[in-house]
Amino acid sequence: MRAFRKMRLRLRSLLRRPSVERELEAELRFHLDQQIEENLASGMTPGQARRAALGTIGGLTQFEEECRDMRRVKIIENLLQDLHFGLRTLRRTPAFAAVTVFTLALGIGANTAIFSVVRAALLRPLPYAQPDHLITLGEVRGQEALSGQLTASTWNVSYPNFLDWRTQSKTFASLAGFTGDGFTLRGAGEPETVLAVQATTNFLSTLGVKPFLGRGFHAGEDLAEGPYVALLTHSYWKSRFGGDPQAVGRSIQLDSNSVTIIGVLPAGFEFAPGGSAPLWVPLHLGPAMATRRNLRWLSVIGRLAPGATPAQARTEMDLITASLVAAYPKENGALRLVAAPLRDRIVGRVRPLLLVVFGAVGCVLLIACANVANLTMARAARRRREFALRAALGAGRGRLVSQFLAESLMLASAGGALGLFVARAGTALLIAAIPQNQLDAMPFLRDARADPVVLAFLFGTTILTGIAFGLAPALEVSNRNLGAPLKQESRTSAGGAGTRLRQAVVISEIAFSLVLLIGAGLMVKSLAALLDRNPGFDTRRLLTFSVFLPPSSYPENPDAIRFDRDFMERVRALPGVAGIASTSVVPLTGGGNTIRFLVEGQPTSIGQEGECFIRDVSSGYFSTLGIPLVAGRLFNDTDDTASGPKRVLVNQSWVNRHLHGENPLGRRIRFTNSPTQPFREIVGVVGNIAETGLDGPEDPMLFTPYLQAPSSFITYIARTAGDPAGAIGAVRGALRSTDQQLILILPATMDQIIAQSPSVFLRRYPSFLLGSFAGLALILSMVGLYGLISYSVSQRTREVGIRVALGAQGRDVLRLVVGEGTRLALIGVGLGLFAAVGLTRLMRSLLFGVSTVDPPTFVTVAVLVTLVAIGACYIPANRASRMSPIVALRYE
Repeated sequence: MRAFRKMRLRLRSLLRRPSVERELEAELRFHLDQQIEENLASGMTPGQARRAALGTIGGLTQFEEECRDMRRVKIIENLLQDLHFGLRTLRRTPAFAAVTVFTLALGIGANTAIFSVVRAALLRPLPYAQPDHLITLGEVRGQEALSGQLTASTWNVSYPNFLDWRTQSKTFASLAGFTGDGFTLRGAGEPETVLAVQATTNFLSTLGVKPFLGRGFHAGEDLAEGPYVALLTHSYWKSRFGGDPQAVGRSIQLDSNSVTIIGVLPAGFEFAPGGSAPLWVPLHLGPAMATRRNLRWLSVIGRLAPGATPAQARTEMDLITASLVAAYPKENGALRLVAAPLRDRIVGRVRPLLLVVFGAVGCVLLIACANVANLTMARAARRRREFALRAALGAGRGRLVSQFLAESLMLASAGGALGLFVARAGTALLIAAIPQNQLDAMPFLRDARADPVVLAFLFGTTILTGIAFGLAPALEVSNRNLGAPLKQESRTSAGGAGTRLRQAVVISEIAFSLVLLIGAGLMVKSLAALLDRNPGFDTRRLLTFSVFLPPSSYPENPDAIRFDRDFMERVRALPGVAGIASTSVVPLTGGGNTIRFLVEGQPTSIGQEGECFIRDVSSGYFSTLGIPLVAGRLFNDTDDTASGPKRVLVNQSWVNRHLHGENPLGRRIRFTNSPTQPFREIVGVVGNIAETGLDGPEDPMLFTPYLQAPSSFITYIARTAGDPAGAIGAVRGALRSTDQQLILILPATMDQIIAQSPSVFLRRYPSFLLGSFAGLALILSMVGLYGLISYSVSQRTREVGIRVALGAQGRDVLRLVVGEGTRLALIGVGLGLFAAVGLTRLMRSLLFGVSTVDPPTFVTVAVLVTLVAIGACYIPANRASRMSPIVALRYE
């Protein structure tokens, strides 16, 4: 209670100071009057009584100061005085204040915007119960050899192995499986194609998520004969069903099945590996998927049991995997376990991108601080008489430093306030620049915003920035011989500690900007190399789309074959369509199935069969895409029939890996996914194409005739004579004329697919950001160099005048000034090159076809920075070379 009373009195003395001061003065006056009356009563004269009273009590002013010190608010009062004086000072230099605030706003705002994205992707906890206990699991065997990369999206498990995992594991409290599929939805407005996550019934409980409305899945609903039910995401419930609570219990139609809506997921719920799927349905497995161990298609996530660690779980799962390999060598041969935290699966290759960009924008802030520090030091040098007078009047060094820091913090605070608006706009631009499919893979990026943590970061950055650019000038100015300016003229020569400090600041700015420019140059060159890579086919004027054939309308393969032929004939007849083909997977999109096989005549141990990607394609696939034939022949119309001979095509990578370059024509292979599979003859070799992305390897590939095993989900690729996007309407009309119930799914041009692919995004996004930051850094550093040279010229005006008076020509002065700036620039370039050699190694995972120490990039950037620096020095140098010696010698 006593401490609270003291605090209340201190706050009162701050907030109601005039009233408190009047009360103090009145109280002291009362005590003085009382003492005077006592002295008068003792026989003193009025004058003697007053003098004696003052002698007894002491000086009123001194006593008032002692009373104020007892309140312990002197520091705050001094701070308020410093802020008030600083505001008055800054009002007298509005141009300096405006430039400083704007520069800091750009630096602080850009850093805050990037931090908000980094926090959303890497730091904010996932919206699940104890997200650190969630582990994603999978099996790999040939995949890493095929693509040269291990990505969590390819970690799939066979359903029988998954059941064994769930039965045998003790370190996981639960294991849940999921996959994705597309459905045609009817019964809630216009028919549409939607993506749905198909999951085991314990999936939501594994995540620790409860529905917002209704209920979750019940045990048994994921059996083949289980009921058809669905959960809606909160956003889809709002947009498609108007947020109507009565939607729970309604029936909709997914493909040919009547499905009951049983619940709505909570607002904000996202499961990134499931993309932006608006529907969640239980798994309904057919016999093949439920029983075949060699069919790996299920993604698995597990929650650690209480007390279990990731290392313990990994050890146990390795033992379980080894036992399954031993028990089923034919199906599980050479399998091994892969595991990673759920966040790693979501973030994947984006983590280094964000960290590199965050480091780059941090460099921009450092350059901004350095620039402002140089301006502040130049301004402080002009105020040295003011500081000398304050010191002469009794101000200590600490008081002078606090005054300077108060002004710096005021500028930083204004920059931080403006930076908040820059951050909000910047965050929106950063998110808008991310392709939609990448946002679907990391949906929580849409929630990047100025939350309390981001605001705390902005506040901390603002304070540190104010101290960073204000402390060094404050110490430098207060450390001088403050009496000197009162004893001599104000003109000084260049040099001294202050000049050396300003030069060091400019050198650091140039070094930082050069590092950023080299990083941006490497990313731009990497992007150019990626886009220039030949993917193995002609990407121009290609349109891709898919069609789903519901089993109720197309129950048998002949039905699907008739549709396929009829539809492709209608599309071929469209004006501007040069060709069309069907395929199981669009090139450059990755994914797709793999197949294990035996090569006739090659002895192979059980479980050691070859494995490669497989694509089902129509006979016109290679001519439509422009894939070259290397040897043999392509599929013909006889091959691409349900009863046609069993033949395959292979690419050159397949020949090199599995036949070691031998002639493949006439060789036979047999798929091992079924004992009844026949041998298939290799009739041709085609060129390699980039299947998994422009930065991916040219994987070994098998091609089989599409119509020998037609699918209900067909993907088409059409080549057009003009803009492929303009043909979408005509293709949609051809589909309606073939079957009015069908919907055109995900039409896109190949150019759009390439632009939105992860391989291009991972280079284009940082290229844009690093290029922007590097350009800003170069401008700031050159402004800093220009300011330093201009200040140096102004400080050396008398020296220049003497040189000219003694016969120096204008070109001599020009050479002198430009030489000084060039020397600083070359030092900065040298330090920047040395730093870039080490720092660019952090970008290795983002580069393609470019070394981290690419000599042309390093040399080009170094020359560019040097030339720009010379240009920045030329303006003040030219002004100095035209200076009149008479004016210079009179300058003070």
